[in-house]
Amino acid sequence: MKSKVPALYIILIVVILFSILFLNDCSKTVNQNRSDIYPMYVDNNTNGINDYFEAFDHNTTAPPKIASISQNGHMMYGPAPYNHPFTDDNGDGICDYAQNGSNTWHGPGFLDSDNDGFCDYWEANSPMHNRQGGMYYRDENNNQINDYMEKEWHEGYTHEFTDNNGDGICDYAQDGSDTWHGPGFVDTNNDGICDYWEDGGRGHGPHNGMMGGH
Repeated sequence: MKSKVPALYIILIVVILFSILFLNDCSKTVNQNRSDIYPMYVDNNTNGINDYFEAFDHNTTAPPKIASISQNGHMMYGPAPYNHPFTDDNGDGICDYAQNGSNTWHGPGFLDSDNDGFCDYWEANSPMHNRQGGMYYRDENNNQINDYMEKEWHEGYTHEFTDNNGDGICDYAQDGSDTWHGPGFVDTNNDGICDYWEDGGRGHGPHNGMMGGH
């Protein structure tokens, strides 16, 4: 009987260690799943604009600046580096680089294995291109605007291409709202909002613990 007691202790210790390691791996997997979608969307101030596009939650480490470059009175074109400062040349409260259709990255989930400033998920020559489950980026005409936001290839759920300001980019891709462009739209409850961006969805930003698996 005495010889069995140490054996039971050893078995118990092994089970506990295995459980800890297993749960730790699960936690890592969940965290990875939570960040592998772009853009993240969160609207804690309920103004209909993605908080990551606004000054207060854009990038607290970089000082805000006012841009002085625009083309023909319209939005500036071309991408900005990750962690760029909040820039608002048109004064509408939304970062201009979230309105120009470029591949400029806002919010969590940035991944750049080759350190060229472009996220792997949106870089055509990356093996991770368009594999994250979020909005896709394509630029067949090489004008640095996401094709899915342009008239020729527009793909917008619940709306047609709309361009009241005449800059060639769908207005619904410039208002900071939860309007989805490109493939990957999922809406199981048919409310017009992508499941990923709703509270509890894996593309809903990590504020106040509200980023759940989906």
